[in-house]
Amino acid sequence: EGRTSTNAWCGDKCKVDSVAKLISERIEQVTGIPETNSEHFQILRYETGQFYNVHHDHIYNDVDRTTGARILTFFLYLSDVEEGGGTQFPRLSDSPGLTVMPRTGKALLWPSVMDDDPLVWDPRTHHAALPVDKGIKYACNAWIHMRDFKTQHEKGCS
Repeated sequence: EGRTSTNAWCGDKCKVDSVAKLISERIEQVTGIPETNSEHFQILRYETGQFYNVHHDHIYNDVDRTTGARILTFFLYLSDVEEGGGTQFPRLSDSPGLTVMPRTGKALLWPSVMDDDPLVWDPRTHHAALPVDKGIKYACNAWIHMRDFKTQHEKGCS
């Protein structure tokens, strides 16, 4: 199995939730990219022993869609974890790679594509959610596209 966590999408209710709106505004401030380019938040829950194997956030077929490719991932830790549960980037450093441990409020931002050609995925940003050894990990993904995602999604074109 590649992924053993559970997740939920934060769609329409997030439009009116004050905390979600503040997070969306902050992501827009940090990236300089309109909030409408972001997919709806994906809320993640990893229990003890759960993980997500090495993967990449780029989706090849998105390049030809009206939204364009996922260009950035904004990842927000929503809880501390007693043991384990780090996010590992195996290609960003010598073996075993760079690992970021979860802490409530800590955020990561990484590219899915190359700066000089956003149609080419960046192989350095393969990553994995390491197993939670003790506790529960809550986190949130916001994938940011080249162009307006939310309008196209509402039209069924994403």
